[in-house]
Amino acid sequence: MEQKGLVTKYSLLFYWIVPLLLGMFQASFNLYFEILPWGISLLDGILFGFLLGAFGMAIWFVVRYNSIEEKSFAQLLSTHLASAIVLSLVWVYSASFIARTAIPVSKYLIYLENQHPNRIFIGFIFYILTAVIFYLNIFYRRNREKTEREKELKQELREAVLRALKSQINPHFLFNSLNSIASLTLSNPEKAHEMVIALSDFMRYSLRKQHNEMVSLEEELNHTRLYLQIEKIRFGDKMVYSFQADPECLKCQIPTLLLQPLFENAVKYGVYEASEQVEVSLTARREGEHILLTVKNNFDREAAPVKGEGIGLKNVQERLRLVYNSNNLLQVKEEGGVFEVIIHLPCEKQSTILKGIQ
Repeated sequence: MEQKGLVTKYSLLFYWIVPLLLGMFQASFNLYFEILPWGISLLDGILFGFLLGAFGMAIWFVVRYNSIEEKSFAQLLSTHLASAIVLSLVWVYSASFIARTAIPVSKYLIYLENQHPNRIFIGFIFYILTAVIFYLNIFYRRNREKTEREKELKQELREAVLRALKSQINPHFLFNSLNSIASLTLSNPEKAHEMVIALSDFMRYSLRKQHNEMVSLEEELNHTRLYLQIEKIRFGDKMVYSFQADPECLKCQIPTLLLQPLFENAVKYGVYEASEQVEVSLTARREGEHILLTVKNNFDREAAPVKGEGIGLKNVQERLRLVYNSNNLLQVKEEGGVFEVIIHLPCEKQSTILKGIQ
């Protein structure tokens, strides 16, 4: 049972206070009831208290090599009872021998003989209490280490999930963009070239950002514009987009690549099969210590529904749950041919929400 860092200067200080206080209490008792002169009472208390603490340090080694997980209750009980008796006897008779040598006073020698049973009992109780405290200290530290390890494992799992969620974003969009570029190389090479450049800038940003990184809303909007520029090349006048963000919202921190799946969802389910122009918009406004992000798009109710697994919105909702530990941050509305996604986030000025798992 290896316990690193169990013994510290503070624990040693606390340990030595107990036997020395017992010695001082004994000296005060003898002095108050005039059992011994003050000088002999003081020396007796210091000697027995110091030796009790010195011999008592052996208790730690008995505890250390007698783990509760490794030995039965009967083995532990017999080991500690035997150790307590031996330690008490060794302490009392060793201290008595030194005391007789240092203070050869007949009255004091008679006092020592009479005190042997009491002091053996005190030594026995001291052993039991000290052993219990050592075991409790070990349990406390092991439970704390277990809790910290569980926390680390949860953070590692959370990080792995976030990484997996982000990995679903880029490949999905990349495949669609490459297919579009392949088509444009035949029909419109200049737009294909323009789209390759925009896609390169977009992917550079995506690869540069960590999966658990927080960025300002302003930076995320700039990145989202790159995505929409690519889609604009594909769909032309069929799609228009706009951003309206209050200036005080732009410095608020949000998870990186949070907005792109929302716009990708709007394009996929709003623009693909639409016969008329579709407007995709984002508004951001401040509400106290929070920001309200709203992404909306109109869609053609008569158009055939686009098949899909709905990964985008589920992805965003799961990321929000992992980052902010809440399931109530994303709302979806559909009314009057308009699809709306609303996200309610705390406005953090610095990237602190995910700091613990970076």
